[in-house]
Order: sequence, then C-alpha cells, then structure tokens
Amino acid sequence: MPKDLPNAVKHLNDEELDRLLAVTLAEAKRRGRQTPPTYEPSLSRKVEAAGSLTRGQLNAVRAAFKAGITPARIARQFGLSQSDVRTALKSHKGE
Repeated sequence: MPKDLPNAVKHLNDEELDRLLAVTLAEAKRRGRQTPPTYEPSLSRKVEAAGSLTRGQLNAVRAAFKAGITPARIARQFGLSQSDVRTALKSHKGE
C-alpha cells in the first residue's frame, strides 16, 4: 500500500480507478460494511457487450476469475448476477 494513497490514486487512469473502486466495494461488502448508496457509474463507462457492467467491473470480474475464483463466488462477492458474470467472462474470450 502506498504511503501517500491520495496522491497515488491521482495517477490512476479511469479504467484503473473503476477497477479499484469495484474491488474496494466488493471487499467492504464481504466484510459486512455498509457501502455508500450514492455511487452511480457514469453511463459513458457502461460496456454494451457485458450487459450493465462498467469497464471497471468487467476488469475486476476477469481478474478474479483469472485468480481462480469461481463465477458463482465472484457474483456473490461483487453483488452481481451470475448471468452478468458469465456474460463478462464470455465477452472477454472474443477479444
């Protein structure tokens, strides 16, 4: 973890920031912590091929799957439907 986290976050691109946010929210949910209900991903960051997931969520799902986490567990941890997780993983195969 960087010693100056606020400054380190400033250097992330939009995709990396979305990914960090998705993973952070999933971890907070896993720990049973309340997450702020006000976060709404920008409509411009929605990715058509994977339903209603943002690019950051897609990257987080794919990274978790690569790390050996099952799609069902990814769906639970990230608060997504299993259908969205499967769609995200399928859309990645075609790239």
